[in-house]
Amino acid sequence: MTDFTNATSQTLEKLRTAEDKLTQMLWNAGNIVQQLSAEQINKEQTDSLVRIFSENAQNVQSLLHESVASLERISSGLPHEDSCYAAWLDYNLASMRTESIRNKLYELKNNPELQRSRQRVKQLEAQLAQL
Repeated sequence: MTDFTNATSQTLEKLRTAEDKLTQMLWNAGNIVQQLSAEQINKEQTDSLVRIFSENAQNVQSLLHESVASLERISSGLPHEDSCYAAWLDYNLASMRTESIRNKLYELKNNPELQRSRQRVKQLEAQLAQL
């Protein structure tokens, strides 16, 4: 299994877990309402259901935050795990720099000012050799 497939399956598993926790939360909320509507409230059982509801709510919140953060990284085009975007961007930037350097070198090679400077250097070298 590739890293991308593994990461995708882990993300889907987190979302399934969040869905299961939401189902448990709804069931617990129904039981809490039922306990509170009874004539005699069992405080221990109600507290237990409220604690379980609160824990599930925190778990669902953290799972959803992780999933949303992952989706934001992917949708914004930022590099993320198993993404080739960073490598692609590096390649394109290097290609553009290479092309820019190639163009500058071509301009320098065909620059008439530079050609005259080379000829002048050769003349001065010849004069220096005669001395």
